[in-house]
Amino acid sequence: MFSELVVAYLFLGGTGGGACAVCAVLGLLADGGDVRRGLAMRFREGDGWDECGRDGSSGRGGRDELGDARRPAAYRRLFVPALAAALVVLALSMVCLAADLGRFDRVLLLAVSPPSNFLVLGFWALAACSALALTVLLVWQGALPVRFGLLRALNGLLLAAALVTVTYTGLLLATIRAVPLWFGPWLPALFVLSGLSCGLALVMAVAVFSRSAVTFGRVMRGLAWADCACMAVEAVVLTVWLGSVWAAAGGTNALAGAATPTDAAALASVALLVEGSLAPWFWGVLVGGGLALPLVAEVASLARRRFRENGLHAGASPVAASSVDDAPTLIAAACVLAGGAVLRWLVVAAAVQPVVSSMVLAL
Repeated sequence: MFSELVVAYLFLGGTGGGACAVCAVLGLLADGGDVRRGLAMRFREGDGWDECGRDGSSGRGGRDELGDARRPAAYRRLFVPALAAALVVLALSMVCLAADLGRFDRVLLLAVSPPSNFLVLGFWALAACSALALTVLLVWQGALPVRFGLLRALNGLLLAAALVTVTYTGLLLATIRAVPLWFGPWLPALFVLSGLSCGLALVMAVAVFSRSAVTFGRVMRGLAWADCACMAVEAVVLTVWLGSVWAAAGGTNALAGAATPTDAAALASVALLVEGSLAPWFWGVLVGGGLALPLVAEVASLARRRFRENGLHAGASPVAASSVDDAPTLIAAACVLAGGAVLRWLVVAAAVQPVVSSMVLAL
């Protein structure tokens, strides 16, 4: 029903919006004293740490927190790469939308149209999210001088725009009554959870590459726990979504035949996913590789970190300890992002519309 460009647009928009939401929440939770000091110094003051995130001491004692007053410049290394990655993803989503529309003037038409439908609302949400993310990035970079209150307000607006961006993609499909698999409240909830999980994965992966994951160890552990919670709830919502579609279509009486063409289309969509031609992608890539594997990897990594914190690996250096967790974090992030992309492709590929006979049309 939709092209691969639309699938990419849905995935990239949700992921970019989720990453912006994560950055906005972290910005709102950041210690006020540190942020004020950083704003005064444009986040360029030397913080006494080397590129590996060590301070030359034991590597313990509060040097891995957003509230560490001794190193406000560390915020730049955390937020700037994460917001830059989110902006790239959002820009790619707009490129996919423009390519699907075929003509650039149609994109301009969306820009000047009132938000009377979800497609226009989504375009405006993407544009607002991108503009706010760029503004906040410039603040953390030190290129845009603002006061602390204004930065908090910008992060609040960014969070709101990001949540709209993450949510509308599901609403865009859920309002299409012609596809019974999409219609209802569970698909938007599934897309929101998937978008937030993909955003968390993107931020954590970027933090590993920028080396800020070492500096902000406890923050990264909090993000990992949040991602685990998102994936667990996402698995539940995925089950409830397909179960509700199957039950509403009279799944318990499927052997007797569907009562209406709409019920038949709904049952056919569910069958495609769980036992038909799309089942290997659904069970193997989405459920196994996109939910189960990263959930196990992140829980195992968190358990290993807790094991070290209890002193059982007291002889390990901070850098060696952090490098042990880089691979599981990156593997989990890659699996989450691949699962998010496959989820949207499966939702579109499994869309079956009711078939109305010519006799009904004649009547």
